[in-house]
Amino acid sequence: MEKRITIREIAARAGLHYSSVSLALRDDPRLPVATRKKIKTLAAKMGYIPDAALSALAAYRNSRRPHPVHSELAYLTDRDDPDDTFANITYQYARNQATLLGYNLQKYLLTGGTPDLRRLQSIWWNRGVRGIMIGPFLNPDPLTEVTWEKWPVVAYGHSVPEPAFNRAVLDHFQNTLSHLNVLRSKGYSRIGFCLLPSIERHTAGRIHAAWLYDHYALHPTDSIPTPLVLNHDLENPDVLEKWIRSNHIDIIVAYLEQYDILTARGWRFPRDIGFSLLTRKSYHAEPHVQFSGFNTKAEVLAANTIHFLVSLIHEQACGILDTPRHYMISGEFHEGETLRKTPRKTK
Repeated sequence: MEKRITIREIAARAGLHYSSVSLALRDDPRLPVATRKKIKTLAAKMGYIPDAALSALAAYRNSRRPHPVHSELAYLTDRDDPDDTFANITYQYARNQATLLGYNLQKYLLTGGTPDLRRLQSIWWNRGVRGIMIGPFLNPDPLTEVTWEKWPVVAYGHSVPEPAFNRAVLDHFQNTLSHLNVLRSKGYSRIGFCLLPSIERHTAGRIHAAWLYDHYALHPTDSIPTPLVLNHDLENPDVLEKWIRSNHIDIIVAYLEQYDILTARGWRFPRDIGFSLLTRKSYHAEPHVQFSGFNTKAEVLAANTIHFLVSLIHEQACGILDTPRHYMISGEFHEGETLRKTPRKTK
């Protein structure tokens, strides 16, 4: 059996400590790029091959021992409104998961432009931050003006379209198809969608694309000449009612605001029209009505973003990768009181 080249043998040949060689082979940014390249070239010439069994054993040992807080992760966002429930919940779930894995997730608020971001990056480097989670953003433009090669980075969702970060995302396309499939199983066919421009941006158009695919590819015989998708201006509630009546819509997929408008105007659910939440959030209180809708599990995604980030830290997969990776999770439909019951199948 051919003898395996070890890290200590490479270190002896290079005249370095074995820990430096280990860092270089993991592409750790704490070593200069030239040093990493030199050591990796030497290792390749010597025939070094990583030992998968030892890596698996190390991972197993780490998973079995308690996780004291040993490093900091940075959570970058520009959303800091105390009433922004979604942003606050996202950070809370991510922080809790980081703690379970032995990390301290610290929020950093980007309040300025590129100079402010460079200042934060300097702080991260000096504090030994191990990885960056990009949280939900309102204005992501400054993020394209700096480099990220010193840290593993994962962006939550699509609110930061560029640069091409690794991402943890909701499967908006398949979620929407699953949602529509449930609605059709209940006998609905004139399905109207309310889509806000902000949702279109933050989902990269995937919800809208799934709606069109469902109507014009999966159910061509039911095709509707005009797509029943409305960008509803809440300042003009008359538009919503006119849109429903003129298109003979039998169910609306929308937000709580549209439900409140229609309820105030005397609509009854599901007697007059079906109603399903486009994104039903498990952390929203529902004191009076049990809403039907699709639970995208956005808060679960926040926790999984940290899992993804920690895996990249273990790989030392820093910066913008040549082939960015996406970590995707699926949601599930929640049966409430605002839709008709699914007909029983006859034998």
